[in-house]
Amino acid sequence: MKAQLVSALALFMLLNACQAPQEPADRLQQPTTSIIVYVTPTPIPTLVPTAVRFQPTETPEIIEAEQSNITAANCEAALAAHYAAASDSCLAGPTGYFCNGGLPPKVDPASDALSAPAALAEADQIERLQSPPLSAGKGGGLLWLRLEKNILMDALIIGGVNISNRVSAETGLARWRSITIESASAASDCGAMPSVGALVVQGLYGQTASVFINGVATEINGTLIVLTQADTTKFIAIEGNILLVAFGQSVTLNVGEQLNLRYEPGDWNRPAQLPGQPVLLEYELIKHIPIRLFDRPVPIPQPGYAQTQGGVNMRVAPDINSRLLFQVPAGETMGILGISSDGEWLHIRFGNGDTGWMSAELLAGRQGQIHDVYDITPEPPQRYGDYAHRATVNVPRGGNLRAAPDTAFRVKRTLPSGTVVKLLARSPYSPWVKVETEDDTGWMALFTLKTEAVISSLPIDYDVPLPPRATPTPSFSFGGGHAYPDPEGGY
Repeated sequence: MKAQLVSALALFMLLNACQAPQEPADRLQQPTTSIIVYVTPTPIPTLVPTAVRFQPTETPEIIEAEQSNITAANCEAALAAHYAAASDSCLAGPTGYFCNGGLPPKVDPASDALSAPAALAEADQIERLQSPPLSAGKGGGLLWLRLEKNILMDALIIGGVNISNRVSAETGLARWRSITIESASAASDCGAMPSVGALVVQGLYGQTASVFINGVATEINGTLIVLTQADTTKFIAIEGNILLVAFGQSVTLNVGEQLNLRYEPGDWNRPAQLPGQPVLLEYELIKHIPIRLFDRPVPIPQPGYAQTQGGVNMRVAPDINSRLLFQVPAGETMGILGISSDGEWLHIRFGNGDTGWMSAELLAGRQGQIHDVYDITPEPPQRYGDYAHRATVNVPRGGNLRAAPDTAFRVKRTLPSGTVVKLLARSPYSPWVKVETEDDTGWMALFTLKTEAVISSLPIDYDVPLPPRATPTPSFSFGGGHAYPDPEGGY
């Protein structure tokens, strides 16, 4: 894999130099899965040459906040209102388009296609885009770029970012597979706001996005934050594993790590140095990134990661007497979300989104300062708006609402096709969700519903009864699965 990535990078640099029968509705058979599913790079990278060199970008313009009644006390609520409006505008945007969720960006070639919230513009028709920095008073830039069909990638532009396409139309290659970005600082009117513009790139769930960012080949199976400060690009892994290649040298980022690369002033086309070793992520730099805007919400991890050296029990709470979820085998790498107040337990997260508590003294890895301390397990982050919990029955004969998450339990009623339900929780052992109707509550097989909710962001109901018949060991793959944009296609 590394050799293929190196070849891709070499081609990139060369071209750059040379050119400017139908089962019952809820009888879903559980597939055979490995005990733990987590995110790793795929073995086949995609060649991503580019054939155009642009002049170094201008420094993004800093747009000052309007004089308004924004104060330290109400700025967080103002930001949340901006974020929620942006999510409502662009959550269900189509692939192949930019969607504007904030203030109008500057676009090249000049166009007013993105001048209003919820406006769409074909990605293939845009070469450069400059989004305004965030401000609690004005809002700022929030844009989505979805390229699921040809790059398997979703991107979110947060705040002041100057982003440019580096793939010429003449090559016949997918546009925006090679890009440069440059960040601008945010207006300093709210402490709950990201301090600098950033690009968040997510590979589709369980798949790898291959893209060049500032001249670095990236294999993203998870979630990567990219931003620039002064003459440095910072690649920050917050989910899964990220493979980076620059000048033929590869670096793998575990969750909780980042790679800093220096560039010549104003030129983000290629690094000015060989890649060094990863460092612990800068938590203070990214802790205010609005994760509920992501297409797949991901909690910001603590600096570093944890690893199992032998079998370690994972529990639902930081207590030896709490429910045992699973014994995690040796060799697993996990992100760290927080630590218990007594320092004896780590709250960890797998690449598929499942979380639990493990004894800190039984875990190895690379750990920095843990900033988040708590004893009550927080619920996973969910996106803004009704989409986060809304689903529709999507089987012609209706879907069975059952007393618990398995076909062995009694049918309470059958909900007609088209019935809208509210998602409440997910099963700990099967691909089922707990739903609420206007006058009832029960469980439905996930594939009987059409939804744009991220199922891994629903809380797990550990109090459901086990089916009377023998069942497989609970699998992380079920808990980590989700249904965006729908259960049939998956995301």
